[in-house]
Amino acid sequence: MDSFYFMITAVLSLVLVLITLYYAIQSKKQLKISMEETKAEVAMAASRPLLVIRAVVHEVATTYEANIVSAPKSTQKSDDRPLTSHFSHFELFNAGNSPAIDLGISLMNAERVVLQGETLGFLRNNEQALTFVPIKLELNKTHYLVCEYESIRSRVRKTWYQTWLAFTTVEGMTKDKINVNVSELDFKEVSITERISSLQNQSETAINNQAG
Repeated sequence: MDSFYFMITAVLSLVLVLITLYYAIQSKKQLKISMEETKAEVAMAASRPLLVIRAVVHEVATTYEANIVSAPKSTQKSDDRPLTSHFSHFELFNAGNSPAIDLGISLMNAERVVLQGETLGFLRNNEQALTFVPIKLELNKTHYLVCEYESIRSRVRKTWYQTWLAFTTVEGMTKDKINVNVSELDFKEVSITERISSLQNQSETAINNQAG
């Protein structure tokens, strides 16, 4: 009887050891797969394009030196009138490590309706910045400037990249000039159904439904 119980205990112990060994091997395999996937993701992130947007401010001096005879009497003291600044345009840089392909630039209003758009075949990294000049901006309104693009690698994954810059327009100190208050850049990875063209179609459908 004792030998029987001993045999049962030995068999159970062996089964437990085998089960533990099996799960240890599976965990090791899974860890290796995860590490390889992480390395691939890091390599892809390191080699991806990265569009950066900045608002350019044009500054013009409107103060005069007190010792200049031609200076208007109302501006004899340089402290009377500060420098005036106004928004000029946007500049777009590719700060990544690979070209941005099928680059689309969209200016949208608060309802995400595209007001103005431009397309470009590609923008290399470290290439000269692109200039984007809005045709018309409403004062005291929120707007979005969006860059949408892909890379050679992202075509396999069918992933698109987006850079969003939200900004609000305000009156400038000079007539017919405006300033923009910009938010932080927002970088996204989106599917084909989340592209700007899809958002535009959704907005048009919603407007048509309301009109109907």
